[in-house]
Amino acid sequence: MGTARQDFERFVRWLHEPDRNATDTALSFANLVLANFDAIAGTSRQRSNRSHLLARLARNGFAGIAPDLPTLREAVHQGEWPWIRLRRLTLGPFRGFREPQEFDLSRRVVLCYGPNGSGKSSLCEALEYVLCGSVAEAGQKRIIDREYLANIHARRFEAPSLTAADRDGREVEVRADENSFRFFFIEKNRIDNFSRIAAAPPARKGELIATLFGMDLFNEFASHFNESMDVALTLGTQAQIRLNARRQALATDEASIAGEAAKIAEIDQAATDYAGGFAEGLTYDGLKALVGSEETPGRLQELDAKLRAIPPALTGIARDGLTDLYANADGTADRTTEAAQVLHDRRQQVSFRDLFAAVQSLRNATPENCPACLTPIAETAQNPFERAEGGLQELAEIAALEADHQKLSRAQEEASKALRDELRKLEEYLESSGQQNCLIYGYLHTLARDPEGRDWWKSVYTATNDESGGTLLIDQILEAADRASTQDVQTREALAARDADLAEQRRLNDARVWIASHETKRTTVVQEATHARTRIAQWQEANAELIRQADEEAEANRRDAPIKEAYDNFYSLLDRFRDQLPGMLMADLNATTMELYNEFNHGDRDEDKLSDLQLPLTDEAAIEIAFRGNPQLRMNALAALSEGHIRCLGLAILLAKAHSVPVPLIIFDDAINAIDHDHRSGIRAALFESDRFRQTQIIVTCHSPEFIKDIQNHLPRDLRDDCQQYVLQHHIGNYQPRVNPDVGSTNYLVRARQAMDRFDPRDALSFARKALEMFTHKSWKWLESHRVGDIAVQIDGPGKEPQLRVLCDALRSKLTRLPNFVHPSKQPLIDSLNTILGIPEQTLVWTLLNKGTHEEPDRDDFDLHHVATVLEVLEAIDALELRPRR
Repeated sequence: MGTARQDFERFVRWLHEPDRNATDTALSFANLVLANFDAIAGTSRQRSNRSHLLARLARNGFAGIAPDLPTLREAVHQGEWPWIRLRRLTLGPFRGFREPQEFDLSRRVVLCYGPNGSGKSSLCEALEYVLCGSVAEAGQKRIIDREYLANIHARRFEAPSLTAADRDGREVEVRADENSFRFFFIEKNRIDNFSRIAAAPPARKGELIATLFGMDLFNEFASHFNESMDVALTLGTQAQIRLNARRQALATDEASIAGEAAKIAEIDQAATDYAGGFAEGLTYDGLKALVGSEETPGRLQELDAKLRAIPPALTGIARDGLTDLYANADGTADRTTEAAQVLHDRRQQVSFRDLFAAVQSLRNATPENCPACLTPIAETAQNPFERAEGGLQELAEIAALEADHQKLSRAQEEASKALRDELRKLEEYLESSGQQNCLIYGYLHTLARDPEGRDWWKSVYTATNDESGGTLLIDQILEAADRASTQDVQTREALAARDADLAEQRRLNDARVWIASHETKRTTVVQEATHARTRIAQWQEANAELIRQADEEAEANRRDAPIKEAYDNFYSLLDRFRDQLPGMLMADLNATTMELYNEFNHGDRDEDKLSDLQLPLTDEAAIEIAFRGNPQLRMNALAALSEGHIRCLGLAILLAKAHSVPVPLIIFDDAINAIDHDHRSGIRAALFESDRFRQTQIIVTCHSPEFIKDIQNHLPRDLRDDCQQYVLQHHIGNYQPRVNPDVGSTNYLVRARQAMDRFDPRDALSFARKALEMFTHKSWKWLESHRVGDIAVQIDGPGKEPQLRVLCDALRSKLTRLPNFVHPSKQPLIDSLNTILGIPEQTLVWTLLNKGTHEEPDRDDFDLHHVATVLEVLEAIDALELRPRR
């Protein structure tokens, strides 16, 4: 937690700034935390563990801690570094290095590359350990440094040694100062974490911004302070309150004893009044006897037993009703039979329905003649058409008779159903009253639910033998109805009596509840008086322990109250510091961050680049941006940018911070691999081709040989010799990475010149071709940055690149046609293009420059003069200022 401690020291310095208005108690509490930092850092807010530890520490020594600013390690002021460039690092045993390994870091640019697991991270962690005093990764994994940094094969670690050169060129030993050197490091993990900021909840966004600057351990440390430490302090007065309550209870007890008789008399009088109100002349004891109990049952228990018997249900059957139903069924049946007979007779009289209809249909055809014999109507005995019309009228009367018959049939069906339903009720009565053996029940039980036949009931009018002889069945049915009606009368009388019993039962139950409440009140008064007499007799002895606890509690209150006040003030200021942390980290970085971001994204359309950027100054604020395409519209950067652009933004913020310090050294720990390929050329140009970091030493580790090659080819010519390159490779069985510092330059011109020096013109032209491709594209981008880059070139087909000679010729033509474009590099570039284009196109040199060098047997020798000319031209172009917007 070394970095967290140094950040906490920064917080302590911040507390002592005049405009903080921190109380002396808050300052003293901060000094208490600083003095016990390691122990406190080992706790968390879980179950208030940290608060309990702070309470113990404060009780033991808070009163003696002064609020003065303690002696802290002085931070290096910006621009006043004890050294300006690293010289030599020796590490091992350390992490992945089993044996000591020395690295020459004296060049301005140090490039270390190799596959994963070859020692690059160990190299960066060695630098972090020497510069900062600890390794953040160890703290994040909660592993002590000596365990984390030990080589697992040597089972130990030696602290790396690092020397540097001061402004006078003297070699000095580097001493760790995490607070001063933290902004030297730009790590892949920080950029990865920052790229996830868009998906983080709002409460964590300030935390991730701090993580970007390597302050995540401090954030974690600060987050484990509880909002309040009251749970670990003695702040309440429970014992004192209980003691005062018991003292007050003495007066209450005395009053309870004195008022016992009056309360009993009042309660007894209420009982007498209640009994008299229940029944005139009734005493309270008489009321209790009526209510009774399980041991001595009374009227209430008697009613309970009586009301448990349920009277039979009402049948609703009566002789008159049943007689009416039979009469109605008989009447509807007779009327239906009569109507059916009339209808039948009328239908017998009219049998020429079809004939009458046919005659009427022929009336229009032969209105003057008989349709059968064509006799004139006047000569017929009866007009056939009039006779047909009369017959049809008679048929209409039959339709009315049919409708009347249907209506009577429905009435008969309804009367039949009503009678059957009533007989079903009579059957249920006989069954419920145990009369299943009587003749009537047998008749009713066998009767179908929906009897067939229109007069199914008429069998009751026939005499039937029963127990008393021959009797009409209808009479027996009506006698059964009389019995049901008699039972209904008895049931109604029983229900009326039951209502009276229920009312009496309810009154007695109410009285039972009142008596129970009354007895409880009376018992409570007696018990309270008895207990009061006991408490008064035993109070002093019973409260001896509570008196002691109350005295101790009062003393603890006097001790812990200042601790609570100090902690509350301290926590409020710590929370305020964390809220202002983004602003302190990002102050005045807006312009530089935006410039770097746009440089990283040089390939984007102009309207997609930023016109404004506002970094947050509080924990809750957002990163706001505006695009050149709509500069008036400002939006949340995390919502508007892709993940790749957010990563570029994170790197731009880190570099802007390093530039603002300004730092003498930037260490890229695999950071380039956190950025996608589309943006790496812009990052390379911003770091190695601009003047912004020209005086800054840069150490790069990555596993991309292509990126290292591009750096060396685009380094300004005057800085190219100030570059050291290391290739790290896996061990060969001895668990020691292979470190090769002599891999040679990957710069195309350097390699071309080296090929010529060993008399290998074909290899020289191979690298010359790559250099020429690079310079033509660089020149084209340079013209484009001055808004004169529209060039027409001919290509051989879709997806193909223009030949180099065609592109060189197009660049020369463009430059010669720009009289108003004035630049010191213009004419030298034209001269160089004239020179290289002066080599005949049909020579072997241009053949190979256009298509590349390949193995071809029996090839003619190269014209060494032409090859030398090509190299001289390329070296001349290399010396020109062709950076964009320069």
